[in-house]
Amino acid sequence: MWAVLLVNLVGLASPGPDFFYVSRKAASDTTPNAIAGAAGIGIGVWFWATIAVFGLSVLNDITPLSSYIIMCLGGAYLAYSGIKMLQITRNTPLQLNGNRYEQRTNLVKEIGKGLMINLSNGKVVVFFTSVLSGFAAQINSPLESYVVIFLLGVETFLYFCLIAFFFSRKLVRDFYTKYTRYIDNFAGVIFLLFGADLIYQGIVSIFSHL
Repeated sequence: MWAVLLVNLVGLASPGPDFFYVSRKAASDTTPNAIAGAAGIGIGVWFWATIAVFGLSVLNDITPLSSYIIMCLGGAYLAYSGIKMLQITRNTPLQLNGNRYEQRTNLVKEIGKGLMINLSNGKVVVFFTSVLSGFAAQINSPLESYVVIFLLGVETFLYFCLIAFFFSRKLVRDFYTKYTRYIDNFAGVIFLLFGADLIYQGIVSIFSHL
């Protein structure tokens, strides 16, 4: 379970649609609006994680070998993503629009905006399927599934709350922009190692059931 949370955290640290939305919101709008957007993203993560966990559980009930094959495929995806991140040699510009602060809007509407940003990124479900593939094969009770789904959503929300607070400060925003390539490279190493471990565990499990 802790490995799942670690890889999710590393994935969050790598710039993506969710990151850019919250960071830009924090830099050009109000901090409460950015936090509301983070809440929407956390809700989206609950949605995707639920689909991934219970979808994998159903496959595991049908045939145990399917979950191990998914482990190998998920590991391959993570390893591929890690290699791509290791190849990044340039920093990613945030392209923020100055320090323009907009009037505070309805928080429910801001939560909805963050939710739609997360749901519109179909790669999230592929990511969670990859990350959770090893966990799903070892689920012993529905409670474990609920716990990991809950923690993934909370971890995502808290992370983006920190992003909202940090990126409302110019010093932190400029630092991240300057060193984003190194953060991507570090994330690539973690993804590659975790992916290789999933592939190894999947292959060993397949041969042990033949």
